[in-house]
Amino acid sequence: MANASASSPINPHFFQPLLPGFQSHLNVPIAFYSKHLKGTTDEGNANAVVKLRSDASDLTWEVKMDGRSRRLTQGWQEFTTSHDLGVGDIVIFRHDGDLLFHVTTFGPSCCEIQYNDDVFQRSSDSDKETNQETREAVSPSDKSCFVARVTPSSLPSSLRKDALFLPRGFSRSNGLMNRECEIILLNEYGKPWTAFLRYHKTKGDVYLRRGWRNFCHENQRKANGLLTFKLVEAGTRPVLQLCLSMYTQDSSSSSTSQDRFLTLTLTHYNFKSSKLCLPATFLKLNGITSARKIILVDRYGIKRTTSLKPDNNYGRMRLGKGWREFCEANGVKAGESCKLELIEEEEEEEDTATHLLKFCTKV
Repeated sequence: MANASASSPINPHFFQPLLPGFQSHLNVPIAFYSKHLKGTTDEGNANAVVKLRSDASDLTWEVKMDGRSRRLTQGWQEFTTSHDLGVGDIVIFRHDGDLLFHVTTFGPSCCEIQYNDDVFQRSSDSDKETNQETREAVSPSDKSCFVARVTPSSLPSSLRKDALFLPRGFSRSNGLMNRECEIILLNEYGKPWTAFLRYHKTKGDVYLRRGWRNFCHENQRKANGLLTFKLVEAGTRPVLQLCLSMYTQDSSSSSTSQDRFLTLTLTHYNFKSSKLCLPATFLKLNGITSARKIILVDRYGIKRTTSLKPDNNYGRMRLGKGWREFCEANGVKAGESCKLELIEEEEEEEDTATHLLKFCTKV
């Protein structure tokens, strides 16, 4: 496992990226161990105990450290589960002395992970799993996204209660505290479901009711699946869009499936000239070089049929009328980029296919 260490005169640090199999143990870097821990533990003792804390909770996790292998073992998996850590995340350990470490967690984007205040509950022998978890997974400058984990259906989880609790930081940043109203859930294809936003005054919780379970069921979401949502509207009836991201994509997806996705950057010239083109490479990879129309699907599921016309001799094709309204409906302005997905629908009466270009998210 790759590692690195850094230290200050008072509180030395080390960090570790989490690789496959990280749940079973974590290695303390040899340089860090030799400089800061050697002599404080019996190297022949496999039962030394370190204490782990984080800003996400007031709990302290006791984890056994094998002095011979410098590994954190028993209790480490409970810590990783409670913090919803995954492959690609990064953990930074700050040694506060007396085998006490403060741990800070970062996502694959190198942004600090922010957690729902209610995620952390001490597991007992009869309850090894926590309730529905949500966490913010975006940079500090963008508070419009969060990640939700669907818990196993055998537990008294959100699927059974038909409720999803939103991260408090996300709710505060987007003005959702103290509100009770309808909220729209959009899947990645823009199809809407209606749920209800509720606020628990005593606990300060914001959550979804009556609609969350139906959304999960009709979108065939399974237990332990991670769903990334983005708040695309925060008006009188908020809108949450399910996004394609590192948390929701199938890691086994082939390069062919990724060819369906296209990122377009809108420029001032596009709007000034009323001209927006699809690149030749994208058209060739998806076999639509001879198509003369395409349907644009916005984030609300509204469809707009527009023409496709050759723009030059190199295979690029120009979108006809309707693309400006499409961009406006999705809130995409000059200087911004959006991610689109090409979907093919078979016609029942004719032996032809209709191509849809669906808005996924702004990037």
